[in-house]
Amino acid sequence: MRTTTITVIAAAVCIAAVGITVPAAAATASDHATTAASAAARSSAPAAGRTPSATTPSSASPSATPWSATASATPSAAAAAKSSTAATAKPSAAGPARTATAKAPAPTALTATPLPLASARATFGSALIHWTKPEGAQGAWVVSRNGTDSLGIGPQSISTTSANDTALVLNHLVRGRTYTVTVTGDLGQGRSASTTVRVGSDQVTPPRALVVTRNDENARVGTVSAAWAAPQVSAGKKVLGYQVTVQQLATGAAPNVVVLAPSARSYTSGELDSTFTYLVSVSAITSSGVGPAAQGSIQIGDSNKLYP
Repeated sequence: MRTTTITVIAAAVCIAAVGITVPAAAATASDHATTAASAAARSSAPAAGRTPSATTPSSASPSATPWSATASATPSAAAAAKSSTAATAKPSAAGPARTATAKAPAPTALTATPLPLASARATFGSALIHWTKPEGAQGAWVVSRNGTDSLGIGPQSISTTSANDTALVLNHLVRGRTYTVTVTGDLGQGRSASTTVRVGSDQVTPPRALVVTRNDENARVGTVSAAWAAPQVSAGKKVLGYQVTVQQLATGAAPNVVVLAPSARSYTSGELDSTFTYLVSVSAITSSGVGPAAQGSIQIGDSNKLYP
């Protein structure tokens, strides 16, 4: 029995070398196992996209399957597996999923308020830019304007010093010219909506007969008051309101600005720090903008006065 098996295997090797078909009577258990594998490979070949060879014999007799069919079908099964693997590994045509980036917080409630002109003949002025900082803001802010100022400087961006800043004064704005202003965070915060500002008006004079007084409440704080008469207005124009500005001169801090009704003829500030000098400016507002200011300065507190 052992001798017969060796002989058949050796014969099979020789037959495979010359491509001779093995008769069914000479097949052993090893032959049938090989034939079964060949049949399985042949049946899977169409699924892998292979076209059966025209010389492939009928499947009616498994023993009639040529040994060459086994050699050719096996690579086809491997190629099909490789193709399937490649198809699985191929990335989606839509590409990797994108993660939505949260919109950076932007400053809100942006306003640009013209400040009083230094005189009725002034050719340029200033504007107070104010905004509300967003929650969790980091880094300073950049205030940008378009246009050209009275010094011939074109579009300009000015940075504040910290994330807590909410106001900045733009200077040297040409009288009668409209500027567009935006505020942007310099560490990636979003950009505010834009606003416009126009300084100066040729339609109205400064309010007349301005009087500035003080009220020293105690040694630490006090208030200032202003009273005025109506300005002269060009024909066809009317006063729409009054803008009152109170600015501490020593520190250069942003001024306090309020807008009053057209009927207003006086104003009293809130509590201000004592021992400082304050500049009070009053301007009339018309449809052409904020007009030139009547101004007066006064110091709160008196080192020679005894306070309760």
